[in-house]
Amino acid sequence: MVQLESALYKGAEKGTGFSGGVRKEDLFLIVEFMEGVKTDEGKKIIEEIETDDNSSSIIDLKSFDQCISYYVTRYNFPSSFSLSAAFLKGNILYLKTVGKGKIYLKRGGDFAKLIEGDTSASGVIKGGDFFILLTEQFIEVLGSDMELRALFNHRNPQEIVDSLSALLKERTINSITAFFLRYTSNENSKEIVQNDVDLKTESPIQKLVLAFKKVSKHYNLDPQIIGRRRIITLAAVIIIFIIFLWSVVFGYQRRNESLIGKKINDTKEIVTKKLSEAEKTAFLDLPGSIDLLKETKQDLEKLKKEVGDERSEIGEIEKMIQVQENKIVKKEDKGYEEFFDLTIASKNVNGEKLYLDNDILSILDSKNKVTYLLSLAKKSLGKRSSQEMSGAKLVAVDKDSTFFLKAEGIFQISQDGKAKKIISKDPNWGSIIDFWIYNGNIYLLDKTTDDIYKYAVAENGYSNKLSYFTGDKSSITNPNSFAIDSSIYIGLDTAVLKFTGGILEDFTTSWPEQNMHIDKIFTSDALDKVYVWDKTDSSLYILNKNGTYERQIKSSILAKASDFVIFNNTAYLLIKDKIYRIGLN
Repeated sequence: MVQLESALYKGAEKGTGFSGGVRKEDLFLIVEFMEGVKTDEGKKIIEEIETDDNSSSIIDLKSFDQCISYYVTRYNFPSSFSLSAAFLKGNILYLKTVGKGKIYLKRGGDFAKLIEGDTSASGVIKGGDFFILLTEQFIEVLGSDMELRALFNHRNPQEIVDSLSALLKERTINSITAFFLRYTSNENSKEIVQNDVDLKTESPIQKLVLAFKKVSKHYNLDPQIIGRRRIITLAAVIIIFIIFLWSVVFGYQRRNESLIGKKINDTKEIVTKKLSEAEKTAFLDLPGSIDLLKETKQDLEKLKKEVGDERSEIGEIEKMIQVQENKIVKKEDKGYEEFFDLTIASKNVNGEKLYLDNDILSILDSKNKVTYLLSLAKKSLGKRSSQEMSGAKLVAVDKDSTFFLKAEGIFQISQDGKAKKIISKDPNWGSIIDFWIYNGNIYLLDKTTDDIYKYAVAENGYSNKLSYFTGDKSSITNPNSFAIDSSIYIGLDTAVLKFTGGILEDFTTSWPEQNMHIDKIFTSDALDKVYVWDKTDSSLYILNKNGTYERQIKSSILAKASDFVIFNNTAYLLIKDKIYRIGLN
């Protein structure tokens, strides 16, 4: 049984506007009116919602949305308002935010913002889940969401509210409100058990033999009996045998068809229940939803072994699973198009690596000793070439200068085409596999030492080699790429790590695919997402910058490309002498 502790923080009425909270059985609601509603009017709205029984009609997320819309219309909310709401039905929690509403969740040691803006969501709650309903103004007064996280410190909801009352008492602020909800549950999760239907029965041949034996026993087919009686007897036997043949064969088929139909219907019902449960839990427990999806596929495979896979009903169940899986893990199939053909510059282009600086995409072709500079915004092409570029492995661009790395060290090519070595190879370098320039500083990823080297820009060149890391870096194993946006993100085989100021930060992702493999990651300070490329699975995963999985893009071109970058919500991919693109909207 789900148990609940709740407490409402209600700041003093100061300044303009109004905010307040509603608790009505299992409904919790925070509303904030910045203008257009006086304090007395706001209090009246709160009181009327508390006595309105419309929430009793909530049975799912859709009806929850309709209930909130009803309140907004019925009580004439002004055009500018913010709202955060939650409704508990059984062990499913429905959530909704409007305007500047926000809802946070603390689960175990994890703390994250679940939804904000005009968003709805639902999921299965777990014992110990702590939800906070508030608005952006509350966060602004408090300072940051990290300040919100610091309030917990093993406190219950009422203790948090008491602490806030003391903390915010002296601050001159507009009215702010927040709900703190903590759920506990002793219920065990129920498994859906699939009952087997035994399709085994006697075969038609066995029944025919048995029927014939019965007829032979009933009629004396003595070969010594001759004449008319024998002819009549034999004719009767043949007729009876034919009747038995028809009834046994077709009767068996009808009964077998009935059993198969029951098996299909039972499996479809079980799969439907699991898919429904997976959809409900997806928002708060994506790994649990993915496990349920795997179970539905196992149920389908078992059914195929028992009844075959040629029946139309099997295809319908398979399609039902696929559609729901794509919806739950937000998997999208995308087409692609050719963006630029580099052979307009040379017939023998052999693009190897990409690097993006603002809208300038650099394409390294060390075989031909050239780096092409393609403006993605203007779709215009330039190039830098040098004999020194032969054997280069990596390229980077910073403003008007092109840099490349080769066995001897790092070289820079200026606009006039002159190349000079700016950093000599360090004897302690291992295998340098990635190369970034950020704020003029050069960063190198060494796969052998699991380290990132920083060369800070100086008055007469660059500083000596420094390790970027100031804390523990033991979690780095077999890196494949990195990206910088003030923090540094490092791609491993099956995970992404995030470091800020050289110290490891929390960056946990629940991947929708169990056997995914990372080939490269990409982000920048111009992007608000982290992009993760799995070439083998033809997939591009899109993550929030706190590690939260958002969606997955599938496209056949992703299995063929040798490198990729992201610009203006579009993926640009290199295949030898051509640049392709996938729109990510």
